Amino acid sequence: MRTAIVSDLHLGSHSGKDLLRDLEIRRALLEEIESADRLVLLGDVIELLELPLAAVLAVAKPFFEELGEAMAGRKVILVPGNHDYRLAEPLLEQVAVQGRRLGLEQRVAPVGRTAKRIATWLGDSELEIAYPGVWLRDDVYATHGHYMDCHRGLLRMECIAPAVVMRAFGSLPNLADPAEYERVLRPIYRFGFSLAQVGFGRCAMRLMQRTWRTMFGRKGRGAHRTVFSVGVSAGVWSLNRLLRAEFCADPSGTAIYRGSIDGGTQLVERLQVRAAHTIMGHSHWGGPGWKEAEWLLPDGGYLYNTGNWVFDPALHDARTPPGANWPGTVIWLEDTGSPLRTNLLSERPLGELAAAVARIAPGEGSRQSVQAP
Repeated sequence: MRTAIVSDLHLGSHSGKDLLRDLEIRRALLEEIESADRLVLLGDVIELLELPLAAVLAVAKPFFEELGEAMAGRKVILVPGNHDYRLAEPLLEQVAVQGRRLGLEQRVAPVGRTAKRIATWLGDSELEIAYPGVWLRDDVYATHGHYMDCHRGLLRMECIAPAVVMRAFGSLPNLADPAEYERVLRPIYRFGFSLAQVGFGRCAMRLMQRTWRTMFGRKGRGAHRTVFSVGVSAGVWSLNRLLRAEFCADPSGTAIYRGSIDGGTQLVERLQVRAAHTIMGHSHWGGPGWKEAEWLLPDGGYLYNTGNWVFDPALHDARTPPGANWPGTVIWLEDTGSPLRTNLLSERPLGELAAAVARIAPGEGSRQSVQAP
C-alpha cells in the first residue's frame, strides 16, 4: 500500500498563510497524491484556534471536496493535532464513556458534526479519524506530535502553557501514556478553541506572531531586536525558576530545529513507541534535511517530520535557499523501506509564494507581500 502523509495545512488561517487555499498550489498537491492508495492528514489540517468554526469550514470546504475527487475510492485518515483538536473530542468522549484508557491508537469512523461534515465533502473517499496517532505499518507510527510541547523549551505559548499546568497540577512521569499528556494539554486546547469561537483567537494569534517576528523574523533584526532579546533573556531565568522549567532564550532557527528534534525524541521515549520509523508534524520544520544525517532515536529507530503547508514571508529570506520550514512537504511510505520526504514547492521563489498569500488574503497578505524581495 502506497501512503502519502502531509500535515500542518492550517486551512482557515486568518492571515491567509494557508497555501492550499490557492488553486494552483492545491493542484500541485492533488496531482502528487494521485498515485497514493491512502492519504494521512497528520494534524493541524484546519485552523480552529483563530476564527470561529463556521468561517473556517467555509474556507476548508473546497479543499476537501477536491481532495475527495482526487482520492475517490480510497482512504483518508485524519489524525487531529492541537489546532484541530476539536476533531478528536468525540473520539475521546467515546473512550471515556467506555471506561477505556487512551492508547497510542484509536481509530473510528467520523464522529461529531464537524468530522461528519468533512466526510460528506470527501464524497467517495473513506474518512477515518485516528488519535493520538496511527500505526501505518507494524514498524511505522505516525502522530501529529503536539505532545512534544511538554518537553520543548521554546518561548512559545504552546510550550509555556503546558509548563504552567504541570507546575500547578504535577509533571508527567518518566514513562507516560497518552492519557497523562491529555491531562496536561486538553484544558489548554479547549480554552483556545473557546477563545476562537467568541472572536478572541485572532487577537491572541496576532500578538504571538508579532512577538515571534520581532525575535526571529527578518524585520526583527538590528537594535530593536537586540533590546527585545536582552529583555527576554532577563526574564527567562525568572520564568524557569517560577515554573521549574528549562526554557531557552535563543529564538534562532537552529534552536527551534534542535528543540523540535529533542522534544520529539523525548516524546517517543516517554510513550515507549516501539517503531522502526516514527513520523511527526507540529513543529513545521521538516526533516531530516537532504544533506543531513538521519535522526536516530536513542533506543533505535528513526524520527521524521512532515514539515508544513503555510508561508509567512517574514520568516524567510530570498537570499538563502529554502530551509527546513519551507512549505510543501509530502512524506511517502511504501510497504517496505524507510519513509521518503519530498518538497513540491522547493523550486518556487519566495516572491511567488508571497503573491499566493496576497491572493488568498488581500488585506493582510498584500502587506506581507511587500516585504518579499
